[in-house]
Amino acid sequence: MSQAKISKKDMEKLQKTSKAPKTEKPKIKTGTLVFRIVLAIAAVAYVAALAFGGSFLSKDIVDSLNPFSGIENPNALFRAIGLIILVLCAGTIIRFFIDKEAAKRVAQKKSGVALIELFGNLVKYATYLVVLFLVLGACGVNTSEILAGLGILTLILGLGVTSLIEDIVAGIFIIAEHLFDVGDVIVVDGFRGTVLSIGIRSTKIADVGNDVMTVRNSSIGSLVNLTDRQSAAAVTIPLAPHESIERVEKLVHSTDMTYMNEKYPRLIGAPLYLGICEITKKGVQNLLIVGGCKEEDKYEIERALFLEYKLLFEKNGIQLGYTGPDDEDD
Repeated sequence: MSQAKISKKDMEKLQKTSKAPKTEKPKIKTGTLVFRIVLAIAAVAYVAALAFGGSFLSKDIVDSLNPFSGIENPNALFRAIGLIILVLCAGTIIRFFIDKEAAKRVAQKKSGVALIELFGNLVKYATYLVVLFLVLGACGVNTSEILAGLGILTLILGLGVTSLIEDIVAGIFIIAEHLFDVGDVIVVDGFRGTVLSIGIRSTKIADVGNDVMTVRNSSIGSLVNLTDRQSAAAVTIPLAPHESIERVEKLVHSTDMTYMNEKYPRLIGAPLYLGICEITKKGVQNLLIVGGCKEEDKYEIERALFLEYKLLFEKNGIQLGYTGPDDEDD
């Protein structure tokens, strides 16, 4: 049996009656939520210590907690605690607004999610790095010498990790040229899946079975982005050779299939009957039926179309045909 094809005109006809389905907002990870709660409690306790600590803490401890107090010899431990809380709060607030914007773009199917997430990751790593150096500085460590040593070390490593540099540059070009974004369905080297994340070095893609493939950014050559436009689920339903096509088409056109939108929320618009797409050697008539959907919902909608039209034909006494290996040869 040949594969059914949908023309551009058929897609335009399908999209005329299609309405975009509601998108679900991404949920906050449990670990992130716990971290924010703990940090909020620590921030409240920190502010309370600065405001009312004079009644139950020594002036030296309160001034050490406040990095803007200007004392010459602060307590290293309490100064480190104050710096950690301040920097983490600042970084978390920035990350909160970045994640909020990314979630908004995902919900509205806008591009730029990968760029926002990349910026958010840079803020996260920068926050940790600043915390580390502030704590070391509070403990009396000469951080300027460490920075100089890191610069030399980075130069040495850069000469030997050209593949890492290639991955980073490739990741930047992927984001800058909008080849694909987080949430897009793409095909890379025959692997079809949804983009989970675009990192500095690699990209993670999950297929329908939730198997995750991690691919280096520099190794992504030719790819197919299936999310650039509305997709369609197409099924061919075989009729027995003796069935009257006039009777079948009359039934299909007179049956209101819009009930499927409530039963299958991921179906966009009503299914569209496109007629006979093939007649096999044994006389089996294959009917082509399509339904609008997002690319990631294609297989689910195909199963729904098969089920509903099979039930419709059985209910009205229409016999389905057989299109197996015996149908190919006489």
